[in-house]
Amino acid sequence: MNSKIKNTLELSVSELSLSIKNLIEDNFGYVRVKGEIGRVSMPASGHIYLDLKDKESVISGIIWKGSASGFEIKPEEGLEVICTGKVTTYKGQSKYQIIIDNIEPAGLGALMALLEKRKKTLADEGLFSKEFKKNIPFLPNVIGVVTSPSGSVIRDIIHRINDRFPSRIIVWPVRVQGETCPDEVADAIDGFHLLEQSGIPNPDLIIVARGGGSVEDLWGFNDEKVVRSVFRSKIPIISAIGHETDNTLIDLVADLRAPTPTAAAEKSVPVKNDLIDAIDDLESRFKNSILRNFQYKKTQSKKILKSFPEITNILENPFQKIDNLSSRLIFSLKSSINIFDEKFLSISKTLRLSLLSDKFSRLDEKVSSNYKSFETKFSYYLKNFKNRLNLSSGILNALSHEKVLKRGFAMVKDDNFSLIRSSKDVKNNQSLNIQFSNNDLLIVKANLKNKD
Repeated sequence: MNSKIKNTLELSVSELSLSIKNLIEDNFGYVRVKGEIGRVSMPASGHIYLDLKDKESVISGIIWKGSASGFEIKPEEGLEVICTGKVTTYKGQSKYQIIIDNIEPAGLGALMALLEKRKKTLADEGLFSKEFKKNIPFLPNVIGVVTSPSGSVIRDIIHRINDRFPSRIIVWPVRVQGETCPDEVADAIDGFHLLEQSGIPNPDLIIVARGGGSVEDLWGFNDEKVVRSVFRSKIPIISAIGHETDNTLIDLVADLRAPTPTAAAEKSVPVKNDLIDAIDDLESRFKNSILRNFQYKKTQSKKILKSFPEITNILENPFQKIDNLSSRLIFSLKSSINIFDEKFLSISKTLRLSLLSDKFSRLDEKVSSNYKSFETKFSYYLKNFKNRLNLSSGILNALSHEKVLKRGFAMVKDDNFSLIRSSKDVKNNQSLNIQFSNNDLLIVKANLKNKD
């Protein structure tokens, strides 16, 4: 046996593995390694296991649970990154690996490439389609806000809403950056749908807000889990992430995107004083409309009454004729009685009672005959007058403007309800009152074209 081999120190497997471990750790220490993240595993322990690879080689990586929570970028397959950590070995399998303390994207281009890939995938599923967008309520009673409980964002939102139209605000505090950000934001959106179970009303509107920052700072709002939680929300959502120039995937799936958190507050509620002014204006216009309609009806009534003669004038002539006939009848009766008296006195001495009785009977029959003749003539006169009055009323009704309106015409009048017969009497932008057959009144503005 070769003496060199014979004199070599004999080691156990564990001793050799430990020696290699110490050798690697002593010679490398902390390193920065650039590569593409391959397989990613996240077991219940909270640790993260991944592969870091390039075109030719693969090295295993581990992120301990305590370090993972502080990462700005969550490890995702396909993302090109720069990992900082310590090289070591896993003696149980004699494989080397890197304990990762920090991950940063390998340039902005790597993040943007991953973002475009994810955006296309979600868009192909229809998550950004307008047909799924919900309407923002005009005046929500309860507004839910998902944001950091500290900082200027929440203060600006509360202050702006209270200035415009004070409403109940429920804040769901979350971290707005870092590895836990996507899970917390998604859980908050889902949780707002379950508040009623604890006696708190569900919000009518949700605002997801964050201040400005870098692409890495806002990366949590590009997470697929957040996008899907917004998409399945039954409550309308306004996104307000970063500044106006910042764009995240949550902006594409939200029902409304606001350029800033303050703008989101402005879009969530109207201005109370503006509403009061609008209501006052509507009330004033309603009252004026009623008053104009009343004045119109009053004017129309006066015109209709003027078109008919006074009842006293209608009956004046018949009454006069009745008075004349009555006077003549009385005079005739008196004359007949006087003549009778004279004749009675002249012949009373020579007439027997039977003759006188016959005379009275004949005279009574004559008077009765005259009265019946008068009654017949007077009844005929009244009937003839009634027929003439009915005929006049029928003619007047047939010539009435209401009959014309019922055939599909309309009357055009100015502000004083005077009839307009020609476009020459109309000025451009003049208010016109158009009356239809059912007395509906339409007020329009004149728009004259080619008046000449």
